[in-house]
Amino acid sequence: MSRLTIIYFLPDEALGVATIVKNLLEYRKIHSNFYYKVILTRQLEREAQHIDYQFNADEQLVFKYSGLDNLTGVLKRLKGYIPNDKSILVANDGLELRMVNYFRLQNPVIYIIHGDFDYYYKISRLYQGVIDKFIAYSLQTEARLIQLLNPEDLHHIELLYYPVPEKPLRQIQPKSLDLLFVGSFVDRKGVQFLPEIYKSIKDKLGNISFKIAGFGKLEPMLKSGFRNESTVQLVGKVSNDDVFRLMMEAKVLVFPSLSEGLPNVVVEAMKCGCVPVCSDIKSGIPDLIDHGIEGFIVDTGNVTRFAEHIVKLLENEKLLHEMAFNAANKAHEMFKPNKNAENYENAVVNTVAQTKSYVSGDLGRLLNHPIFPNFVVKQIRKLGLSTKL
Repeated sequence: MSRLTIIYFLPDEALGVATIVKNLLEYRKIHSNFYYKVILTRQLEREAQHIDYQFNADEQLVFKYSGLDNLTGVLKRLKGYIPNDKSILVANDGLELRMVNYFRLQNPVIYIIHGDFDYYYKISRLYQGVIDKFIAYSLQTEARLIQLLNPEDLHHIELLYYPVPEKPLRQIQPKSLDLLFVGSFVDRKGVQFLPEIYKSIKDKLGNISFKIAGFGKLEPMLKSGFRNESTVQLVGKVSNDDVFRLMMEAKVLVFPSLSEGLPNVVVEAMKCGCVPVCSDIKSGIPDLIDHGIEGFIVDTGNVTRFAEHIVKLLENEKLLHEMAFNAANKAHEMFKPNKNAENYENAVVNTVAQTKSYVSGDLGRLLNHPIFPNFVVKQIRKLGLSTKL
């Protein structure tokens, strides 16, 4: 008897989505009757740090395509990796949903909402007729889906917190690093506020140790902003193991992000007893933090308030230890690796394909029509004559 195939589709980018899917597969129970496949979709023109690790799956492959390609051909190639209409498809982006819609596939489809972003909500609303289960992992994304979807589709929504590796509480103390930031060096992550936050803290406490882990287009700005600060270190891109090591060393996580889903880095920090000081964003942070209990929540972009709360923690060792313990306890309770992975696994394998309602006219640009050979389409698009082609 052949095994049922479960296929996870996700972008080939070493970001939070990949970390979450990696943990879902890492901590799942081993089932001999399921065959797991991971398909990493990579658009060749898109700059990204690609995934350089293996998922806990029977098969893993990179699906490459160009933005110049005839989309019909791209979707047809992607469809070729699906063995049959019984295979369960776990979508984490939009390309695979366009494939399901275009070819009128009957497979069970699960869509994981990875952020409180219009991108995910537009996809959810457009393709709700082909999605058999929506998984939200924050109260905000669940609420938004309830607002956006048709009434007959609301029972397809499930709120599930994802698994995060355990870190024993006994390892929390002592801490040798004052501050830590982990994330992409882009505007959305709020890195533009870090030099000012640090300066405000330094004005009150003098030199404090601060490590900044990550990479991205704003790295020159950060290097310039901290060029005269001997106790600030940009450590670049680090492995997952090194991220945890830094969190075990750090007293406070600085998290000035502008928008999120449910930030995995905050959960990881809490599990390591690293107290988060976070922006007041709607999604994820309210699930994780009660202000003044497990961390502090600050108005987005308010450099002064960020600095004040961090200073309060660094000056009061008793408060710091209490909040670190609270944060670790809450994160360990909410994000159990084996239990949460099992919840996801059950949601996936028990999803049944419903009667689907497909969207017409989803190909977009004119040259995506199947009558046009791909080599012709690419040559025409290279000329840049019109975005409609």
